[in-house]
Amino acid sequence: MIAKLLVVLVTLGAGAPALAADGGPPLVELMIRPNYLTAYKAMIGVTTVPPWVADFAKTLDGPPVPSADLLAGGTIYTLGFTCKPNECANHHLFVLFTGDGSRAWGLLLEGQEQVWLGDPDDKIKAAILSRVE
Repeated sequence: MIAKLLVVLVTLGAGAPALAADGGPPLVELMIRPNYLTAYKAMIGVTTVPPWVADFAKTLDGPPVPSADLLAGGTIYTLGFTCKPNECANHHLFVLFTGDGSRAWGLLLEGQEQVWLGDPDDKIKAAILSRVE
């Protein structure tokens, strides 16, 4: 049973970046918190995003990749990751939250296309890009 669970976790994580050695809660767990969910919805609300990105807030279908705390400009942020179910290799979403989860910015990578969500400034973009492989 444990061997099967390890195989599933490794398979889910294939193609997913290693965000943190210390391992904060995965994005799916952050999204259970109302302030994080509200910030996520606000982030995607003004941009046309692929259905899997919009649906993530409802389904929470994504890999259990640990989040990472990042320091940018003297402020601590939390960076989460998800990807398109069953197509993780070329469909990534990185979401950076304020420490209290009240605001979010994202980087959507669809193949070679890069789309910024939530109108991040250069400091926020640099923080996200520091963890993108």
